[in-house]
Amino acid sequence: MLQHNTIVSGFILVNDENTNAALAAAKAKIGDAEWKSGYSEDRCNIARAMLKEHRASCTFKLEGRLTRVSTAETKDAQGNTFRKVRVTLGEGRESMILSLDVGTEFCERLLPKLGAAVVQLGIGAQVSITCFPDVVERDGRTFVNHVASLKDAQGNQVKGTKPHFRMAQDAAQAAVDVLQKAGIKDRKTLNMARASAKEEYFFDLAQKLEGFFPVQPETKAA
Repeated sequence: MLQHNTIVSGFILVNDENTNAALAAAKAKIGDAEWKSGYSEDRCNIARAMLKEHRASCTFKLEGRLTRVSTAETKDAQGNTFRKVRVTLGEGRESMILSLDVGTEFCERLLPKLGAAVVQLGIGAQVSITCFPDVVERDGRTFVNHVASLKDAQGNQVKGTKPHFRMAQDAAQAAVDVLQKAGIKDRKTLNMARASAKEEYFFDLAQKLEGFFPVQPETKAA
């Protein structure tokens, strides 16, 4: 199973010993505070170098037949719940699963394009998924957009058919408006409500997309 890593700006293995060791080494070299700052070209180069040094897999393009999109909720040792979207390319032993955290920019950018691919190309269509950072300057500040690119077998970009970002922002603002009308002004509470409503929107979108795919038979524990 793979996941998107923002500092590496690539796809890395989940719960892989070599990968974890490489990221730990990169974090130690970069420093905790800088690591938490997210992507920069220098931090990316260090992280990629550590992955190479530890012989950890890292790829920047996934290709295969789009065979499934599913959702899941996992919990950590502290009982925190994490919502996931899992994208499967291929079938059987040749398949790849990309696991994404709902609420991350890459997931939010990819979901509308996956929906368009299912509607326009059909289930099982050959696609490729790539990721790259888009660094922009605005009002004297630097912002990094984690772009998700989805292409069909001919290399044509697949674009979302609805303005999901705007629709998610509208849902988030509506949630904030309800609290403000109730007299709640605490910024932290309002920001949490905004983020929660936005995440809820995209998780609902992922569940709708999941419904397009045939129901998978349950695997019984041995």
